[in-house]
Amino acid sequence: MYKFSLMNENNLNEMARIQANAYPGFYQTTPMEQVAERITKASERPEVSYFCAYKEDTMVGGFNIWDFEMNMRQAKIKAGGVGSIAVDLAHKKEKTAREIMKYFITNIRGKGANMALLYPFNSAFYQKMGFGFGTLLQQLRVKPDELPGGGSKANIQRLTEGDAEKLTVFYNSRAAVTHGLITKRTSDFVQSLKLPANRIFAYVDGEVRGYISFQFRKGSEESALVNDMFIGEMLFDSPEVFAQLMSFVKSQADQVRYVIINTQDESIINTIPDPRNHMDRMLFAVYQEVARTGLGVMYRICDVESFLSDIADCKFGDLTMNLHVNISDSFVPENNKIFKLKFENGSCVIANTTPDAELTIDIAEFTSLVMGCVTLRSLVKYGKATLSNVAYLDTLSRSFSLDEKPVCLTYF
Repeated sequence: MYKFSLMNENNLNEMARIQANAYPGFYQTTPMEQVAERITKASERPEVSYFCAYKEDTMVGGFNIWDFEMNMRQAKIKAGGVGSIAVDLAHKKEKTAREIMKYFITNIRGKGANMALLYPFNSAFYQKMGFGFGTLLQQLRVKPDELPGGGSKANIQRLTEGDAEKLTVFYNSRAAVTHGLITKRTSDFVQSLKLPANRIFAYVDGEVRGYISFQFRKGSEESALVNDMFIGEMLFDSPEVFAQLMSFVKSQADQVRYVIINTQDESIINTIPDPRNHMDRMLFAVYQEVARTGLGVMYRICDVESFLSDIADCKFGDLTMNLHVNISDSFVPENNKIFKLKFENGSCVIANTTPDAELTIDIAEFTSLVMGCVTLRSLVKYGKATLSNVAYLDTLSRSFSLDEKPVCLTYF
């Protein structure tokens, strides 16, 4: 029988030991006291809670839960993240991680959060628990002079800790209009601005209207003069701001060999005339490599009925029809049933109706569909969903789709 409790000073050292063994790549050479200090510091954040998992009074695992506020198709909803999942080496293969996930989902549902997020170590493990894929990250690698821009950068300036508040105001203004973004606190940006290796340059015109966050990384083991510029975040509110940010990056050509851009916006490649990544690899025929791709955040709807209530003001195009959604969910029994949805001019409510079509789908794929990470047409194409009346396939697929996939710049 598993029990869970908040971490305290009595089990902090045991938490540190379990975490260090679970993530040796991060903590291999770190003294245990420092591991405990990092956990303590992280647990002091108001949105983070550390939990211990016990089995027969023996601590067998640990994890943290994050409380988020997230833009979901332009509706503000509560969400929860789980991170630092660690199982004691002596208790592997005892379904501890599965019990942790059950507790996590129950915990955030109790706080009114019906969307769960995580970064997977093994996506198949979490997909079995109902988590669907989020937006893929693309990593571009180009030379500075291959970027757009080259004009004015008059409004670009480096930000310091004293600018954290106005940077937070800008970021949260974008979170209010950007599907998937999670709001941030000023303390988040204070921490980022304090990091010696991190640099944040912004377009400032009385207020922040865009920024890039980057680090310099050594580009060669044979020369300290070869540097790459690694851009981890970029947000802006207009083409003019984007152009000046790119002009700033482009002006670093004398110091930077490659600009490496992490992006969840696959359309940015259209701004780069030659986006090849200089790896000189031919993938197939004459298709040349332009980016590396990675899977990151995964999403899960915890309570379908409550989630639909959360997004009652969201629009699914101008869809008007009755759709029964037969959801398979082996992890949360309350979701494992048929939901009778009535769409009228894009608005969705649960109603006792006769269906025009029935959609059969797993909770993982349903979540990815609602998030706009995948189209219904592709799910049906590959057998990940079935629709009883294919005459509605095109209309439904377009209605669930979004112009932009969700963006997540919160790492936990």
